[in-house]
Amino acid sequence: MKNLLLIIFSLFIVPVNVYATTFTGGVTKVGQSESNQVIDAQTKRGIEFAKITIPQKKFRTYTDANGNFELEKIQITQPTLLNVEKEGYRPFSLTINNNESLSNPMKIEIMKSEAMDIALESDILHLGDNSYSMNSANAGDFRIRAIGPYYTKDFVMTENSKKYSNYLIIGSLVGLDTKLANKMGQNKMRSAYSTPAEVYFNGQIIGKLQINGDGMRIKIPNSLIRPNTTNQITIKTGYNLSRNDRIDYDDIEILNLSILTE
Repeated sequence: MKNLLLIIFSLFIVPVNVYATTFTGGVTKVGQSESNQVIDAQTKRGIEFAKITIPQKKFRTYTDANGNFELEKIQITQPTLLNVEKEGYRPFSLTINNNESLSNPMKIEIMKSEAMDIALESDILHLGDNSYSMNSANAGDFRIRAIGPYYTKDFVMTENSKKYSNYLIIGSLVGLDTKLANKMGQNKMRSAYSTPAEVYFNGQIIGKLQINGDGMRIKIPNSLIRPNTTNQITIKTGYNLSRNDRIDYDDIEILNLSILTE
């Protein structure tokens, strides 16, 4: 049996007065086993009735009493998002690159949620204008309509949160057509590139997203937190740098947004 493969990505998140590193939605690692399985990161026991979905393929299944699940008759030709949901656990998502990624059974460890965790979104979000080339990253797998060029969410954070480090967690991101993403082989664009997606907290930019991937972790400066009242996260997609006649927004999809306090 092969050694466990740690899914720790060196993500190109450009920080703006912010520390950025990697995170995988509460998952410590994904490895190989005899069958696909979701287990508790601490007890190592299988988790029953966890929901497994591949939204872009309209696929859904659930784990059995031992945490096992099957992924059958799914054709993957482009990076596609897999999601795991279980009440009481932190959200998990993973980008599957092709059918070869599914050929070896996966063992997925997920962590229990903490009292101060804030779940912003668990559904897939499509940002952009529904206008994109088939050479664009993940264009062939987009299945839902865009909600527009940006996403905004209001939420409340407590005074106690300012005593700790707080992070915006982006579980998975696909579709970016930046020049850096192109250099990494994530899209087939030849000359038309987009600006990075931007992340704002209470109106201040805290990070820029340059490439597609899983487990993006962006630190929220405590000085920007408004305790016991409304705070706001905004994610704006980029735009095509080669267009002068109109704004052509980059179409991207995001799965799992949350705020973790450590």
